[in-house]
Amino acid sequence: MTIPTPRSSPLPPDGGWGWMVVVGGFIVSGCTAGIFRSLGVFFLTFSRQFQASSAETAWITSILMSVMFFLSPVGTALASTIGFRPTVMLGGVLSAAGYIISGFATRMFHLYLGIGCLTGLGYAFTLSPIMAIVGQYFTKRRALANSLTMLGSSVTSMSFPPLFQYLMDEYGLKGALLIIGGVMLNMVVAGALIRPLEAYSDRKVENGPKKASSNRMNDSDTVLETETRKKWSAAAVRFLKTFWAQMDFKVIKIPTVALFLTSLFLVSFGVIVPPLYIVPRAKQLQIEDYTAASLLSVISIADMVSRLAVGAIPDNPRFTRFDQYGLSLCLLGISNLLSPLAKTYPALVAYAIAHGACYGAFIPTSLTCLAELVGPKRLPSAIGILMSVQGFASLSGPPFAGWLFDETKSYDATFLQAGAGFLLAGLLPFLLRLRKKRPTDTSGTLTDMPHNVKDETDILLVSARETSV
Repeated sequence: MTIPTPRSSPLPPDGGWGWMVVVGGFIVSGCTAGIFRSLGVFFLTFSRQFQASSAETAWITSILMSVMFFLSPVGTALASTIGFRPTVMLGGVLSAAGYIISGFATRMFHLYLGIGCLTGLGYAFTLSPIMAIVGQYFTKRRALANSLTMLGSSVTSMSFPPLFQYLMDEYGLKGALLIIGGVMLNMVVAGALIRPLEAYSDRKVENGPKKASSNRMNDSDTVLETETRKKWSAAAVRFLKTFWAQMDFKVIKIPTVALFLTSLFLVSFGVIVPPLYIVPRAKQLQIEDYTAASLLSVISIADMVSRLAVGAIPDNPRFTRFDQYGLSLCLLGISNLLSPLAKTYPALVAYAIAHGACYGAFIPTSLTCLAELVGPKRLPSAIGILMSVQGFASLSGPPFAGWLFDETKSYDATFLQAGAGFLLAGLLPFLLRLRKKRPTDTSGTLTDMPHNVKDETDILLVSARETSV
């Protein structure tokens, strides 16, 4: 009897139950990216209730994002080992637990552990795996499926800021965090919608003869114990192989890749700063709470429209994706450098529209450009390193911006710092035009990886182009 392999398995259905998986992905992206992009509503409340500085308060979002980025490769490797459904459901429970525990916090340190570490770990176990399984269900309609999946973050980013302000006014900070924890449990339902493809159930066939032999040995406890140890050992080896397949640091030696990762580091250093500080800045300008919170909704609306518009732009050899990436970042930097001029609500709305439009234009191009630089075989390694770079930048960027406010007592410095980083990050990719020829893809160590690990990682990361936040 021949045991089928993932290559001989049926093609992805490109529909059918896959649309239910997309619904699950919509819920997950809304509960992860949508919520942490709306945490700016809580910034001043956290700072006042725990008598913390802006830099100390910014560590909450900073730790949340860095843990999510650092452990995303672990989450995807775990999903490939034990299954996507249990991994996403576990992530939903951890995310909910983080917010619920934070509702009983008495010190800022408790928020670091709850929302920062525990919820960040839950996000790592949900967002990347759900994008991976969506990519496995679709081929021809993969772009549409990914777009619908990530639409959840845009929808919730528009609706959650005013809702969070209402929850704080009605139930206080503790009640709002407990309700958000309950909302997080929807990701458990989203994980339950995931139905594994047949290509990833072949291990059951492999284990069949072993179970039969165990029965023929009168179900010996010793044999069953040995079988269990073998299964756990195989799972551990599979997990490590899948994880290290994403962390080949040799790709950094490619000059263009190193330059591009430097650009993404500068972006990640300040990417969360405008959404985090625009509400506190508006309140400092004596703008009413709900009106200030609506600025985050304006950013999200402009972001969503821009993503849809950029996705419709056809490829043009005279204006490549690298040009689009660099130009959108330069415009993003200029808009933030000019943001201190916005002193009224209409001016802040104009800034929010400009920021959201430029941000939405650069996001769809970032991993597309990286894939063109390294090729498909090295893409898993490049993505793993990219997540680490984003983790380091996210860990330091928001607290540094908070420190600037503590020193200057003005939010203008935080937006100027973010704008300068965006502008420099946008100028760096234009240096790639100086190279007449991009480096050819060398498979390196990835070609030595087992078939199944390579296939799973490729499928996982081809669909990851929309996971950047």
